[in-house]
Amino acid sequence: MDLEKIMNKAQNLGIDEASLILIEREKRQVRFSNNDIDISKLWVEKSLEVFLSKGKKVFMTTIKNLNKAEELIEKYARMLQTLPENKDFYGLNPKKQNYRNRKIDYEILDLDLENLAKEVIDGAIEKGAIRAAGVVYRDYVKREILTNYNSAKDEVANVDIVIRAFNEYRNAGQEAITTADAKELEDAKSIGERAGVIASLGGEPKDGEEGKYKILFHPLAFGSLISYSMHMASAFAVDAGMSFFAGKIGEKVYSEKLTIYDDPTLFSTGYRIFDQEATATQKTPIVEKGVVKNYLHSYSTAHKFNTDTTGNAGILNPNAWQPVVKEGNKSYQDLLSEIDKGLFIINLWYTRFQDYRNGDFSTIPRDGIFYIENGEIKESWKGIRVTENMPHIFSNIVEVSKEREKVKWWDEVLPSYLPYILVDGVNITRSKL
Repeated sequence: MDLEKIMNKAQNLGIDEASLILIEREKRQVRFSNNDIDISKLWVEKSLEVFLSKGKKVFMTTIKNLNKAEELIEKYARMLQTLPENKDFYGLNPKKQNYRNRKIDYEILDLDLENLAKEVIDGAIEKGAIRAAGVVYRDYVKREILTNYNSAKDEVANVDIVIRAFNEYRNAGQEAITTADAKELEDAKSIGERAGVIASLGGEPKDGEEGKYKILFHPLAFGSLISYSMHMASAFAVDAGMSFFAGKIGEKVYSEKLTIYDDPTLFSTGYRIFDQEATATQKTPIVEKGVVKNYLHSYSTAHKFNTDTTGNAGILNPNAWQPVVKEGNKSYQDLLSEIDKGLFIINLWYTRFQDYRNGDFSTIPRDGIFYIENGEIKESWKGIRVTENMPHIFSNIVEVSKEREKVKWWDEVLPSYLPYILVDGVNITRSKL
């Protein structure tokens, strides 16, 4: 598709500014359950993301039928005239951009996904699981962007592996990893082994007890908390009154052990060269040693906040690309040994906020909940809920592990690079009927 032709068409129709992003995606899936591969699928898609503006009137959509793109642009230009103005739009970024030039790891495209699935299954079974289920994805995406001011091309290829391993009591252990580097999958069996070990620990789960506990969060579990927090690091969420980061820039409000970046420059699944208005991406500190440093901005939100864009457009609603938490100095085994009475939590499901502004939330631990006494796993738990406040969690971080994992899980956990996190005084409740 000729984006220049579409741009000229839009300008001839009286459009002031446009952002056109052509996306070509090839996605392969290998799904497995009960220790066997069930199905293999391939999706090949092309689409055009369209943003149009005239004055402060804006229109956004995605065109799936590219053969009708020019015809639809005419329709959208007419629709744009009927829309109300958006007072929060201040135009696209007009500054000329310089982009990084990093090639993908093409070996990712040659990997045998069925073989990867078999390896992780074998690893889980060898470590004591009786059955395993999950999925292996390979995503290969090419993006081309054109605005009134800049143009660029980008491509990314990555593999995601999700495995749930089960013991005889239907207790599960889970791993959900992501990578853009084929070398990191040379020992795919170890991914299944880790899930199998988790499933085998603790035997039959017991009903957990309410109380305040010191908790070691696995990177996957903490990934859920970080991913939701990064949504609230968006200047849009701050401006809407739906962020616990609001009004905290420059303040030390969290543990000095906590440093969070959004880093699309790190070569992994969340690697990006440009955002949705063609601004070059960058590594942006959100929290450094407990001090809130930045919100995530597009050109328009930066204008409203009297600062610079961070290259995180969403034009109206900025978003994080790849959360990264700085590592610590101790191993996660050392952190585990420091727990006198507490829990080791592998994964969190159904994280929901009761109050976005203050950060009140609840979430359900699953896929491995282990009660710890004097640094040793005593038993496996079930049926508990973390009922907490995100600023309280961030403020009570005791230690951060030196090991980090690249995790991603559906839409719950963004592609992230995270350590194990030890938090004191976490409130555990149970459902009451």
